[in-house]
Amino acid sequence: MESDISRRSAIVAGAMTILLAACSRGSGSGANSVLRVGDQRGSIKSLLDTAGLLKDVPYPIEWAQFPVGAPLIEAMKAGAIDFGYVGSSTLTFGLAANVPLKAVSTWRFGGPGSALLVPPNSPIRTLADLKGRRIALVRGSPGHLLVAETLRSANIPFSAVTIINMNPADAKAALNARSIDAWAIWDPYFAIGQQQDHLHPIITSEHFGGEVETGAATPSAIADKRPQILDFITRVDRGFQWAAAHPEPFAAAFAADTGLSPEIAHIVKSRMKVTVEPIITDASIARHQHVADIYADIGLIPHRLDISKVYDRSFVIPAR
Repeated sequence: MESDISRRSAIVAGAMTILLAACSRGSGSGANSVLRVGDQRGSIKSLLDTAGLLKDVPYPIEWAQFPVGAPLIEAMKAGAIDFGYVGSSTLTFGLAANVPLKAVSTWRFGGPGSALLVPPNSPIRTLADLKGRRIALVRGSPGHLLVAETLRSANIPFSAVTIINMNPADAKAALNARSIDAWAIWDPYFAIGQQQDHLHPIITSEHFGGEVETGAATPSAIADKRPQILDFITRVDRGFQWAAAHPEPFAAAFAADTGLSPEIAHIVKSRMKVTVEPIITDASIARHQHVADIYADIGLIPHRLDISKVYDRSFVIPAR
């Protein structure tokens, strides 16, 4: 099998040739066409803006903001946006619903970005205590994956709990009212629940392999806006390099751009360890396949998916 490194060296020159050739043809090739980007809670726009990476973009960007990934996928299905970052769980549900998307870029996360939260003084102390409980989550979200992996690790059948599909705001209110028993959620909602409501995590995504974050694009965008997409994912890579070297201004800008408190923004960004992969790796595809297989095993998607067919490995971020 060809290694990831050799594959990168073999196609990076070709990818850059395509990019330069397309740009040289100008607007007739679509190189100056608007790239319509979906963003969750303004996180990518804030990153690029703060790092100074939106000043010299050679094509227009239209931003569409979403609270979570599921409506972002729906917007791509409707043709309203071209590209956006979503976790492998969210993308899996979209693929199972026959949304025609391709993953063209991947990140890997470190740190406890998602958690299963319970109220102060909750009787839930161990994973075994989850049996018979009501757990709120967003269907197809990182929280959904966390619950599935948590139950599997504790040998608890998925049918032993009651899953309630709720948006983050309603779920937090329901947990505080004790109408549900636990809430599976990700940052920044995780940090907000900890700091504002004193919710307690009984397990986090750090205990498992976590998600692969995917840069997903529509087939039409890949065909017509390849230069823009490649340039955009390259800027995001540079943005995360800048953020790693400047954590305080990154957190402050994130707070200002999203309306989060400085304290919450600092918590979120301090435990967000992002590695942008310059080329899609076999390991990331395998991790995504693991996620999809879990969902198929417990009946959350109707059939197994061959995740490798979803990945377009021709997009290569130039050497740093």
